[in-house]
Amino acid sequence: MPNMSTKTLILPSTYPSHLSPSNLASHHRLRARANITLHIVSLITSLTSISLFSAAIPRWNANFFHNSGPNRGDWTDGISLGPLCFAFAYHTIVLIYGLIRMQRQATGSSFSPSRRSLTIHTATSVLVMTSLAPCLFIAGYGSLFRFWQPAMRTQSGVVVCNLLNVFARECEPVLYIVGSLQIAGIVFGALLWVLHLTLVLLSLRDLRRHKLVKQLQREKLAHYENAGWRRASDRQNLTTRSSSGSPQVSHQTPRQHLNMPPQARLKTNSRPNSPPPSDENGVSPNTQRR
Repeated sequence: MPNMSTKTLILPSTYPSHLSPSNLASHHRLRARANITLHIVSLITSLTSISLFSAAIPRWNANFFHNSGPNRGDWTDGISLGPLCFAFAYHTIVLIYGLIRMQRQATGSSFSPSRRSLTIHTATSVLVMTSLAPCLFIAGYGSLFRFWQPAMRTQSGVVVCNLLNVFARECEPVLYIVGSLQIAGIVFGALLWVLHLTLVLLSLRDLRRHKLVKQLQREKLAHYENAGWRRASDRQNLTTRSSSGSPQVSHQTPRQHLNMPPQARLKTNSRPNSPPPSDENGVSPNTQRR
């Protein structure tokens, strides 16, 4: 029985062209650099906004007060410090972890973001966005730049600090200093919100890509398992057929024929002779000769 060897079928890659290993590696490096750049810019933006609000609060408390609210101090600007500080801490942790990851990659250990890490990044950015937006709105509603107004001058060009010019720059310069700090803090806070929106979109894209890659891997693994099951089934059927009682014809070589005894050799070589032809009366020619 000839020896039949089975060959394993190596399937071609079922990944899309943009998910091939080489493209994934280059895209992963580009996305990693883009994420690090966004986190660095967000860290600087959050720190700048925190500094501006922190500089405006003591000056506001020293010259003004709130008639309504939980506190007579500048709570409208202080409430924005919560999400800003949280964002600053988040970006600091991400950058430190990124440096550690780069050192691991330099030593040869590869890294790929997991679904859990991508979910954490997405949830954190969404939390910063949802908490920062109302805080910035409250800070803008309770800020002092809303009361800015140009000075009313007399006919001689002199600014008189009366009820008409109570909110003029020449009569109340602190109002404009604090208002400028508040405007700058709100602008940088809004820029931080936009940066976190970009991070959310990138995280959602990475989550979709991660889900697609895992789905393709499961499909290929299932295909390989089905192919292995078919090969095992075919091998089992072949073994069953070979072990069944099917008649086998043995072929003898000439050497084996010569080694046989004479009687067996005669039986093997002898063939039944056909009877001689007979005439129309049924008598053979040999009988007629006799």
